[in-house]
Amino acid sequence: MPLGALVRNDLLRHAGIVFVGMLVVHVINLFFQMAVSRALPASEYALLAAFLGVMMILQRPLLTLTTGLARFSSLLIKEGRTGDVKRLLIKWLWWAGVPAALLGMVIILGHQTIMTWLHLDRPEPLLVAGAILPALFWLPVVNGAGQGAQLFKWCTAAAIGGALARLLLGAGFVWWLYPACGWAMLGHGLGLYVTVGLLAAGIGWQLRAQRRSTRPLPHLRGFLGYSFLAQLSFAVLMTADVILVKHFVPLDTEFAYAATLGRMVVFLPGAIVASMLPKVSTRGAGSKEQEQIFSTALRWTFVFVATSVIGVWLLAGPLAHLLFGIQDASPYLTRMMGVMATVMGLTAVLNVILNYHLAQRRFHRTWPLIVCAGGYLAASFLFHDTAWPIVIAAAVANAIATLALWHRPPHDDPSFRKHP
Repeated sequence: MPLGALVRNDLLRHAGIVFVGMLVVHVINLFFQMAVSRALPASEYALLAAFLGVMMILQRPLLTLTTGLARFSSLLIKEGRTGDVKRLLIKWLWWAGVPAALLGMVIILGHQTIMTWLHLDRPEPLLVAGAILPALFWLPVVNGAGQGAQLFKWCTAAAIGGALARLLLGAGFVWWLYPACGWAMLGHGLGLYVTVGLLAAGIGWQLRAQRRSTRPLPHLRGFLGYSFLAQLSFAVLMTADVILVKHFVPLDTEFAYAATLGRMVVFLPGAIVASMLPKVSTRGAGSKEQEQIFSTALRWTFVFVATSVIGVWLLAGPLAHLLFGIQDASPYLTRMMGVMATVMGLTAVLNVILNYHLAQRRFHRTWPLIVCAGGYLAASFLFHDTAWPIVIAAAVANAIATLALWHRPPHDDPSFRKHP
């Protein structure tokens, strides 16, 4: 069998493992959304969606750590330094933990200002958000090390364990203690801590017999610096809508349901991205096999996205009833669900292309993404009488960014070697 076919099969095998795990996680998260949306008043659910959106905007640039750790862990293993993956992991758990603690203190101490911006009448959700931050910063670190070592079974098991904890604790809190946003967020945060703990333990166990070297660890700072703005811009395109609507149109509580459903379209192809990253990471020029891996990943992403978007447009009303307990969804909500699924479908395709460019060190290819994110925010601040102008701006920005990043040079382009 040709080498390219073997690599592609390996991609699909690992993607299958991650996909099955993510499917289980998404089913569990669906139950979480169903439980909290039924227990929380509409205003509290909209507030929860806004807070989770803020956390995702923080978390997405942190995926730079996932990309970086996955890339350099993979390269260490290829160089015969598997034991050094543990050194790299421990180092970056410290580097991520300290800023997380400081940022958490800033949120807790400055909660009055944030309360005003988000129209909050109590500080508890912000206090919970500050306590969650260490897990939010650690999760991309352990995920990156696990992906780079291709420990996809451990990554999957940890994600399922965390999702179960989120469901049982978050839903339990709002059903049995008090139906408020802060309790649902607390369950969400504890689920993140469970995922981090399980995956860190799994990586340590799997690599326990590997000896560490005394050679210097690779420097991620240059790679992380180039990637940070691109990932932050992607986070804005993917998540800012729910925060902008909460700020500019606080009375629109139905949008949160449509935005939540739209995010589900983005996450399903994430299994393909996770399994693709270590296979396309390179220090030099990209190879033809890596180009084939990318093409395979993109094709399967199109399949998932098209199926999901069509399903949402056809079944918006029943989905609103099934997921959120809304008996008679308004025409506004059903239309918005279909539009948000379409917008997030573009974002899912953009996610594959962006991560491939980052793994191949094509940082100069990501500048249109930064421009599109800035244009989206500017348009939203100018036009926001209802949620529709914000959503339209998101759709246009995602479409332009996807088309701009889609073009890629041949695999032997010398520009690949611009960054070490």
